[in-house]
Amino acid sequence: MDRTDLSRLQLPHAACAALAERRSERIDGHTVPIAGDWWNTEITAAHLPGAPVTGPDVTQLSRGDLFRDAANLDAGSEEELLRFLWRVLAWGSGMKLRLNRKRIQAVADSPSSAVAALRHALHAAREDPAQAYEALRPGGRNVIAYLGPAFSTKVLYFAGSGALDHPCVILDYRVAATLRDTCKWDSLGKHGWPTDTYARYCALLDRWAREESRRLGRRIGLDEIERWLFRP
Repeated sequence: MDRTDLSRLQLPHAACAALAERRSERIDGHTVPIAGDWWNTEITAAHLPGAPVTGPDVTQLSRGDLFRDAANLDAGSEEELLRFLWRVLAWGSGMKLRLNRKRIQAVADSPSSAVAALRHALHAAREDPAQAYEALRPGGRNVIAYLGPAFSTKVLYFAGSGALDHPCVILDYRVAATLRDTCKWDSLGKHGWPTDTYARYCALLDRWAREESRRLGRRIGLDEIERWLFRP
């Protein structure tokens, strides 16, 4: 199939309408219930740093919580970096824990390489989506086993601490389904996206965000569009 010409794709009217809602509610307040006790138990059992993921009375995480975590990671220790990873995975998984034990074990198998890849990716995510994506998925291979596009792009996204100009956004199967079915990105596959596809996706959302920023007279973050693509 020929590559879709993304310059012709327009943001659907329903997405434009959703952007009128307050960012603090749609983005910072986007909260997911999590299995905190499960994460704390499994991380401790694997003899890895980063637990507890949450306090004993915390049963949910928001995007805003993870933005605050990322803001303190510039010189993060191994423990801080892994705690950030666990919390991103907990938010991204919600109560569906499939494959997370294998992800934890993959880090336990080679913690130094996992942390090195995370450092590189988090630094690159501020400026270069392609380089950041490649840091976690070089040549389409997961550096951390079972940390595929859906979760690696969550790591890259939250690295921006909620900054409106952050260039990396989440790409998972639900976002991809809306892009294909509603926005008509016909050549977009269902999973396993290569680096070039992720870079094109981020560039498309950047164009849409700039167009909507001019229309609305305020800065629109790429994630405000991703949020609609995830759940229109």
